[in-house]
Amino acid sequence: MKWIMSLALLCVTFAAGQAQIKAVETFIENHPNLDEYYVYQSTLRMINQEGDPDFNRLIKDIRKINIYISEGSTDVTEESYRSMLDDLFREGFEVLIDAKYEATLINMMSKDAGSRSYYVLAVRDTDNFGLMEMDGSLDLRYLKALENMDFSKLQKIVMDQK
Repeated sequence: MKWIMSLALLCVTFAAGQAQIKAVETFIENHPNLDEYYVYQSTLRMINQEGDPDFNRLIKDIRKINIYISEGSTDVTEESYRSMLDDLFREGFEVLIDAKYEATLINMMSKDAGSRSYYVLAVRDTDNFGLMEMDGSLDLRYLKALENMDFSKLQKIVMDQK
């Protein structure tokens, strides 16, 4: 009986490990100088000072957000950026946004894997790069709740992780 439980635990652990986005993981390994930040649902709740129940409904399915930033660096070339997007596409991600504004590239992709949803938002210009990887989803019916949120508090919390 113990070996069955051990095998089940091993399978669950393996499946949880596979839940990460391989293309992002590879990209991060190839760009070790990126600043890395983590935001959990509990952190997001801290910006809901008014206790807006719609905001809590909006974020209820977010498990974790990873943020990777490179400021004032040309470490992330357009070629490596495009290669990551191609890898995401090969992993089954769908393009939600593919835009260019002056020298800024903006891309958002999503993937549903069973009961889990993943989103990747990547932004690159000539000097800066930002990548957000979200495990979970927003309940878009409550998107209007973002209007009253003070995101400067979230930015301070995230930046204090350094």
